[in-house]
Amino acid sequence: MSLISEKVLKEVTFYLGPAAERFLERQTKSHMNGLAFNDLERKHLKDLAYWLNVSGGLVIGKEKAAEMAAKIERFV
Repeated sequence: MSLISEKVLKEVTFYLGPAAERFLERQTKSHMNGLAFNDLERKHLKDLAYWLNVSGGLVIGKEKAAEMAAKIERFV
């Protein structure tokens, strides 16, 4: 797992608990041209943050999802 993937997983786990890794894998694979979450790089974070906001809003609510996405986007 890349260092960026580890940092993202740690942050998203705060919001999604044990479902975080599977959620992230689905977001990168489905919305980011089949990218494996473990291969995440800094250049992918802006797109990932967008999808975390959109998809996360369905799971944890729009406010929490926006907060989570903003934290990920700051990693850029």
